Amino acid sequence: MPTTFSPPSVSHSFTMRLSYPNSIGNFGRIVHTIGKHGGDLGAIDLVASDSTSMTRDVTVRARDEEHVKELVAAVRKVKNLKVVQVSDRVFLLHLGGKISIQNKVPLTTRDTLSMAYTPGVARVCEAIAEDPRQGLPADH
Repeated sequence: MPTTFSPPSVSHSFTMRLSYPNSIGNFGRIVHTIGKHGGDLGAIDLVASDSTSMTRDVTVRARDEEHVKELVAAVRKVKNLKVVQVSDRVFLLHLGGKISIQNKVPLTTRDTLSMAYTPGVARVCEAIAEDPRQGLPADH
């Protein structure tokens, strides 16, 4: 019975920075290797090129972590190719966090800051504690 694999997923996508001689057929060998090993080719970005060399960022979707390792190992075996860097796109997305908090009111002066936070916020909290309806929007 043949082995079935789950399809490649963006959850296991990665980008390889590849450097190789600028000659006909080199990029074709890279693409062929990725396809032969079941990788799903995504974005291809030209980073640098001149008459002798090419550097590209190649994004690939894989099935899982083992498949990522298999694909990178296979690409590393392509003749005259250097894998400069491999970046996990999911981890890059999470660098520095994904959520931010933004004020509704610009806090541009010390006065505004004092009204929005301590000591101003204490007065609002005390008023709500005395009458919870004060914490509701005006249309309620």
